[in-house]
Amino acid sequence: MQTNLGGRIPLLDPAALTGEQRAIYDRLKHTMVKWADASGFQSTEGDRLIGPFNPVLLSPGITPAFLDLQDAEQANTSLDGRVRQVVILAVGAVWRSPYELYAHAAVAAKAGLSETAIRALVSGAVPEDLRPEEQLAARFARALSTGHRIEAALYHEAEAAFGPRGLVDLVYLAGCYHIVCGLLNIFDIPAPAAPDRAASGSTKQATLTTIALFPVRSFLENLAVRRDNSVLVTSMNARELFYVAPSSGDAPVAPMLLHRFDQPTTGLVEIEPDLFLVSTSNLYTTHESFLHLLDLRGFQPGSPVRPEMVFRFPDTARGLNGSCLLAPGVVLIADCFAGLIWRLDVQPGGRTMQAGIWLKHETMGYFPGKQKPEQPGVNGVRYAARTHHLYYTATARKLLMRVPVDPATLEPAGSPELVVAGRMGDDFCIDEDASVIYLATHRQNSIDRISMDPGDNSGFPQSVVGDPFTEALVGPCSLAWGRAAGEYGRVAFVISDGGTASPSPGGPLPARLQRVEF
Repeated sequence: MQTNLGGRIPLLDPAALTGEQRAIYDRLKHTMVKWADASGFQSTEGDRLIGPFNPVLLSPGITPAFLDLQDAEQANTSLDGRVRQVVILAVGAVWRSPYELYAHAAVAAKAGLSETAIRALVSGAVPEDLRPEEQLAARFARALSTGHRIEAALYHEAEAAFGPRGLVDLVYLAGCYHIVCGLLNIFDIPAPAAPDRAASGSTKQATLTTIALFPVRSFLENLAVRRDNSVLVTSMNARELFYVAPSSGDAPVAPMLLHRFDQPTTGLVEIEPDLFLVSTSNLYTTHESFLHLLDLRGFQPGSPVRPEMVFRFPDTARGLNGSCLLAPGVVLIADCFAGLIWRLDVQPGGRTMQAGIWLKHETMGYFPGKQKPEQPGVNGVRYAARTHHLYYTATARKLLMRVPVDPATLEPAGSPELVVAGRMGDDFCIDEDASVIYLATHRQNSIDRISMDPGDNSGFPQSVVGDPFTEALVGPCSLAWGRAAGEYGRVAFVISDGGTASPSPGGPLPARLQRVEF
């Protein structure tokens, strides 16, 4: 059983409701709950209401009128069932509301929309396999919801398709679901776990063991595991790079400072054995971005380390973030504030390289000035070599995406597609043997287990750590597999910042490097 389905408020006990609240509860049980059951999504937990149906009980003087409006819209609209679901999903995607997208993905499937179309709508895109009027409804709803204006060309196109009455009906529908999504988002109400996975017990909880502690307010950003299971960790706000020796017992290991850079430190990728590229960027100020070569061949703890700046990015770079190796000599680096992924072709030895834009896509963008602190767009990147897909997170948009890769050219071989939505993912690791991804959700304080195949996710992931909340995992940022024999797919290392950006109720905690056993 999930324990936080009410989000920031408890699920109201029917036995404790006032007479006015009880009348609303009974109405919802006989209407909305029956509709949810028939549509295939969860609207109750025991005898308590979840989703938007729980908070509406708190305003018994207004809620009946709002329910009357919803009933009138559904009974009298000129829009057909498919168009209605397109509009609702388009609005839900703008709000990035997990429960709304979860529920209406199920309703849309019942209405006849394809899984491909539903995934595209959830990601904020306009699906190619919709009918022309449905594509138009998606464009209209998204434009109205984001820009609050409709340009003349789009208006005339929509008026020709739906007529003036249809446009009024479309606005009534969108308005209803702006209210619903607003309720869901202010109370941070999650989607329930997918019933099939929860019932099967396929997602067992992982165990955490602390390897190293870092000072409070250390924004640990990325890590790399060396062949001997020592770990390199970047601390973005401190502009530092740390070495953590292999752990041989239960006592935490003291992290060793290797170097302090002139800019915030972000990504870290091994390009040859014990030869690393470290990314630095002035993300929030002047945006200069650099790569530094870190040579740890023959390194002994305590010996001096002198990273060498080997590349300065063009001025179009805005904020380097996660990085990965696509093939020997080919590195991809996410630029979270330019909304793109860079490709670097690196010569042996790591001192000479050429850079170009590998992919820029609307899902990679962020929302300047609208989220405090500023949340990154494209963030973590990892390559699945067996299936030739590059996976990436888009943190601000709460998306995990993938794009096919041409194995000959190592260039994108198609358009990005949604893997899962609704989680504020950071970095992650991939287990290609089990076809799953373990995703660090920085704001939701969890590690989620997600299928690599979008069709197997039922739209939403399962948490293996962090549900219920634990102070052992506050602000997880990145994961990487252990490199000892038998550890791939079973043992990883995870870093967390202790709540530097989003503290737990007691305030920020020490940042950590931990061992996680799945």
